[in-house]
Parts: sequence; structure tokens; C-alpha cells
Amino acid sequence: MNLQIELIERYVEQFPDSRIGKCIKIIERAAKMKTNLLIQGETGTGKTTLINFVAKKIFPTKPLVTVSCFNLSGELFQSTLCGHLKGAFTGAVETTEGKAQTANNGALFFDDVDTLTMDNQSKLLYFLDYRVCEKVGSTIPELLNLWTAFSTNSNIEEKIMTGFMREDFYYRISTIKVNIPPLRERPNFIRYFIENYLDGLKISYCRKFMEECLGYEWPGNIREMTSALDRIQILNYDGCKKVQSLKECGIDMRGGHKRKNESPAQNSSENYPPVLKQNVGREDIFDITSEKDRIMSALKKAKYKRNKTCKILDISYSTLWRKLKRYEIYESIR
Repeated sequence: MNLQIELIERYVEQFPDSRIGKCIKIIERAAKMKTNLLIQGETGTGKTTLINFVAKKIFPTKPLVTVSCFNLSGELFQSTLCGHLKGAFTGAVETTEGKAQTANNGALFFDDVDTLTMDNQSKLLYFLDYRVCEKVGSTIPELLNLWTAFSTNSNIEEKIMTGFMREDFYYRISTIKVNIPPLRERPNFIRYFIENYLDGLKISYCRKFMEECLGYEWPGNIREMTSALDRIQILNYDGCKKVQSLKECGIDMRGGHKRKNESPAQNSSENYPPVLKQNVGREDIFDITSEKDRIMSALKKAKYKRNKTCKILDISYSTLWRKLKRYEIYESIR
């Protein structure tokens, strides 16, 4: 994790206008203003790493406190967040501070926030409104001053539609939204990360290995890539031979995750946002983070003409239609 943060920091310093650089700037502004922030992205894209990176920079004297929302229910959630008094429930042998108190004057990060039950969403909503905590078994409120950030890899709109998330809760946690693009859309970052990661491990590699890394989709994103590089370190512990192929990382390019024959520049979101790479009509949609929002913006710009929308987004007609169905965009498209 420390090496990941170090490499991200160096990358952002060298490429401040990259997609990740812009995301970090937004996260930093939200942290400084203590504005609720929702960070979205596929599993393994580095959401926790980015929050950790920003929290260390903005709150250097306070560690980032993380609440893993998965499987938290009932009094366990209340106790985890706000703590409890001795004797408040069976097993409460001493008074304990909650994670919110520990994060006071720092940052509190709710990982996988979409897994909270509706009841716990209501409890957290009250905390977000007033920044007040009460230990289980106590009636004395504690006023806190901290930054709250949230992460998800789910389709939040779908969660709301199916009744698994309160709409008012979503609006409260997503004052600022940041969407982290998957690794397959960041070939420049892939090259930079691999070069510097292996250099730090003092391991050399051949050209074919890098070409395979750039041609692989990395479905597990940074988590998968870091594990693959660590595997190289273990298997090539003496560092005597060059890494020849992704097979040495246990990755088979025939496994269905090989990218189409496109150049890195075509796929890069370091220079352009996802699904956009031409100048045609992209000025007004450059900074939109949600894919659904980008599609809606392109549709409006194209006056809901399908062919022109495809040109603006630089995607095929079938891809556009698939995305329209996925996001349930029922506009009158001509």
C-alpha cells in the first residue's frame, strides 16, 4: 500500500492534468472543506488508496479511520460508529470510543457504503446532518468535526430503484462525486506503474512483457496488477533473469481478457475522459464523471440523433444501444 501511494503521488506530480490527477484535486478540495464525497469505481481501481493518499496529505497528524460497512447491522453499527458504555449490552466489559470519535479532526471513510441496511442508513443520515454521536447506552451527545468520504463499486441508481438505498441518503453522501476509471482505460498509468514498481523491486523485464501488460484488460484493476507484480518478486527472487511474459505472473492472455487491437492513445483516459477521444462536441462534457451523465449530455448535444451521438462518444451504434438499455435512458431518440 505504501509503495502504491508513493507511486500515485509521483505520478500526479509528473502528470497533474491526467485523469487521476484531476480526481485527486477534487478529492483534496472536498477534504479541505469537509464536504461529503462519494468515490465510485470498479473493484480494485484504487478508491481506498486515493482516499488514504488525500487524507494523509490534508490531515497529516490523524490516521484515516475506515468503517467497513459490509455485515454491520443493528447495535453493532451504532457501537462501531459511536462506541458504547460499559455494561450497555452483553459483552460490553468497558467503555469504548467509536470510529467517529477516533476520526475527530480527521477523516472517516465508509467503505462499500451501498451495503448498509436501510435502518443503518437512517442512523448515519442523522450523524451526517448534525455530526453528533451518542455512545450505545448513553444520552450525552458528542459534537464532532471531521471529513466523511464514502466508496462503492455498485450502481447506486439501481440500488435506489430496487429499494436498497434511501434517495435522501444518496444525496447526502454524494455532495461531491468522483468516478475512478478502470485500469484498462489508463494505459499511460499502467506503463508508469509497472516500470516504477518493478524498478523498486530491482526486477528487469523485456519489451514483450510490457506489450502484454498494455494489451491486457486487468479486470481486477490495480489490485490484480499489484498482486501480479508481487508474484514476480517471489518467483524471481534472485532478480537474475528478465520477466518475459504475463504467464510468469500466472496470467493467461487466452483467458478472455485480452484487449482489442487498439493503440494505447485510443484507450487512454489520462488525456481524455472515458468513451471520448475526438474533439467533436466534447467541450461541454469533458468534466462529467458519470458514464450515464456523459451519454445524456452527448444525446442532448446531438439533439437525440443516434448517429451523431455515436460520433460524439466515438462508440459504435450497438455499443450505444447497449448502454441506453443498461442505464434505462428512455428518451425519444431519432
